Amino acid sequence: MDYVKKKYNLLIGERTGEEIKISIGTAIPIEEPLSMVVKGRDQVSGLLSRIELSSEDVRDAIKEPLKEIADALKDVLEVMPPDLAGDIVENGIVLTGGGALIRGFDKYLSDIVKLPVFVADEPLLAVAKGTGKALEEIDLLQQLSNE
Repeated sequence: MDYVKKKYNLLIGERTGEEIKISIGTAIPIEEPLSMVVKGRDQVSGLLSRIELSSEDVRDAIKEPLKEIADALKDVLEVMPPDLAGDIVENGIVLTGGGALIRGFDKYLSDIVKLPVFVADEPLLAVAKGTGKALEEIDLLQQLSNE
């Protein structure tokens, strides 16, 4: 939203920003850039307007947050217990949530941390499904939280 406002003087909402990220967002350069028409309100005139936004625009807009995520991942990997580190080296990292839907985000992170990175099946539902499984094992969960 801020990028579109700053670069194009166009005000868009959060829902539009999320739609842009999912539809044409990419963490790495792609061979054939994607584009979409984005509608909003011109910040200067106040009139409704539209622009064509490219996947390169989105990549530029999200590069800092993606870098912050990569830096946070590196920090976590540096302090994790050796047993868990061994599991991650063997099995890789699994991305969940909306950010996992950004094209090439798995490759972007894998190139930085030098480990395999995968996108979960149904990444938007992963947290809900995991919570459901944890609730099915509530006794075990309570034992773990008491230790």
